[in-house]
Amino acid sequence: MLIGLDPFLHDWDERFHALVAKNLQANFLLPQLRARPVLPYDYRLWTSNHVWLHKQPLFLWQMALSMQLFGTNEMALRLPSALLGSLLLWPEYRLGRLIFSAVIGYRAALLLAFAYYQLELTTGWQSVDHNDAAFLAYVTASMWAYYESRTSTRPWRWCMLAGLFAGAAVLCKWLPGLVVYAAWFIELLLDKKRRSTVQEWARLSGACALTAVVALPWQVYSHSQFPLESAFEARYAARHFGEALEGQGGPWYFYLTHNMWYQYQWLVVFVGIGLALVFTAAGRGRALRPLLVSCGLIFGFYSLAATKMPSYTYVAAPVVLLLAALAWVKIGARISPATNRWPGLTEGLLLLLILALDLRPLSLLKHHTLRFAAASTEQERQVKMQRSGVYRHLDAVVPPGYVVFNAPPLAEVEAMFYSHQNVYTGWLLRLNTSSCAAEACAWRLLQVSNPRRFIYRPLRSCLSLWRILLPRGLKLRAFFPLGKGGFAGQFLTHAEH
Repeated sequence: MLIGLDPFLHDWDERFHALVAKNLQANFLLPQLRARPVLPYDYRLWTSNHVWLHKQPLFLWQMALSMQLFGTNEMALRLPSALLGSLLLWPEYRLGRLIFSAVIGYRAALLLAFAYYQLELTTGWQSVDHNDAAFLAYVTASMWAYYESRTSTRPWRWCMLAGLFAGAAVLCKWLPGLVVYAAWFIELLLDKKRRSTVQEWARLSGACALTAVVALPWQVYSHSQFPLESAFEARYAARHFGEALEGQGGPWYFYLTHNMWYQYQWLVVFVGIGLALVFTAAGRGRALRPLLVSCGLIFGFYSLAATKMPSYTYVAAPVVLLLAALAWVKIGARISPATNRWPGLTEGLLLLLILALDLRPLSLLKHHTLRFAAASTEQERQVKMQRSGVYRHLDAVVPPGYVVFNAPPLAEVEAMFYSHQNVYTGWLLRLNTSSCAAEACAWRLLQVSNPRRFIYRPLRSCLSLWRILLPRGLKLRAFFPLGKGGFAGQFLTHAEH
């Protein structure tokens, strides 16, 4: 239901993912943001370039396939995240059952089903959105398969499944998708019995080989077909560790304090209780050790990195919520005997309290409905819906062979998602028209130098758009501005002046 509440694309980063996924429908091996660039572009700007390698492609392929089946619309592009979020409940339940009990597994899955942050990733409201939703699902599935292999009579099958899921995780977010192997390897080193077994190392090697088979072909292909973009994105990804890119910085304890509260709020109390219970109960910590190792590696790695994004550590949510579920069960067991007069009522009230803390319904309503939205959010939603309505009618009002200019900053991405038009952002200033050709005028384009801050700067040399468009058989249309930040659905061309 939530994936249908917002009839528009969210700014960061859903609209970019949506347009790339739309263009992938034509060729799944050619990820493009702007499919038909007619003006010069900077291949290093992931918000406005042509070939788009800013993210690994699996989650984009999922979105493209969904839109091929159900049409190019918001619900179709969000459907894979919703399905993966639903399928994720089984691995979470199994992890809880294998480590603790069926009751704890069930309650951990219930917490994950109602997790506020997970739902916001699925709706596209939270930054990085569908990329992190898919990454979370595949990393959790790889850990689940690994745990199943530890108790199964057919461990090879589960190890190969872990390798498959790890390969899928790599195809969502590159090397962090290998976290299951770090936990697996450390567990082998710490467990003397497993460490001395050749079969254990053989299964680990086999799973790694399958991960390579799944993940490496795309890396080789993208490096060979798009060497310029691929080399830049590899360097740019490495810079995240040493530089606070795109203004996304913070102290080393960001993920342990502010961000932990942002993602879980009062559930952190239950998480702390659960962690204390794990370390005070004999034998329980050993069973949970691989998950705790993976969780520690995730928080440690991203805490050391200079670039801090809220969603980076949410891949550890299944472990965090498993600890919260452990605390929930133990607290319920303590309370019920003390209030045995109404045990059902006590359990019911505790259930409602925890799910309310987990779901945060008021926050969801504020972000996805007009009725409960704050004044600023209400205005933003109305503007987004109005603009999306204009974009959906572009094909009906713009004749073939035209290029549309004057979209609001970065909104050309949304316009190209909802239409088949080639749309550019930036204000166009009319220049001397005495030397213009019959079918186009000369214009000066003000481009965005920093898309996140919407800072404008003129190009060094004036772009004579007619010299670019006319040889390609293209004409010009532009959005008509209505004051600061607004525009009309009508268009002006040189012939209409």
